[in-house]
Amino acid sequence: MKKILSFLVLVYWLGAGSATADSGYKYQLYKNNENFGIVVFPKEKMFLELEEFFKSIIFEKTESGEAVMRYGSKGENETFMMPLEVQKKYSIEKFMVIQIVTPSRMLIGVFDPEWGLTLPSAVFDMEGMKTNIPKTLDVFRGGVSRKEIFWDGDRIIAEPKDREKARF
Repeated sequence: MKKILSFLVLVYWLGAGSATADSGYKYQLYKNNENFGIVVFPKEKMFLELEEFFKSIIFEKTESGEAVMRYGSKGENETFMMPLEVQKKYSIEKFMVIQIVTPSRMLIGVFDPEWGLTLPSAVFDMEGMKTNIPKTLDVFRGGVSRKEIFWDGDRIIAEPKDREKARF
């Protein structure tokens, strides 16, 4: 049952070919002083605990608007996020995209111009977000290169030969 639900959520996450110019989704962008971003959609499902968590890691509400379907920098994967013009306006190169299904079921994507858009299939609750967002920020800061990491369930680990030194 869990695998079926994960598959259905992944199909929903990837858009299943239903992207249109008017997504119907609103996004909320949060940004920190390092120019890293967190894009949340649908904005209407944002909840207090997640917003308070963003404040605790020094991310400020920046802009909101109509979410658009975008691909990664290498044409891979796709999801709803902020428009490219907004990304450029705030000089954001690296960011996370969080899709809220329910407060206890969220998906997270990671965008970096070097590695493109990564969309792990794992579904996270609030505790998973509190664990993984700081780890992803550490990766953004250069702690581990993209060539050495991949998502494994709810954590970032290195290729098998480097797993121990890369655990966060």
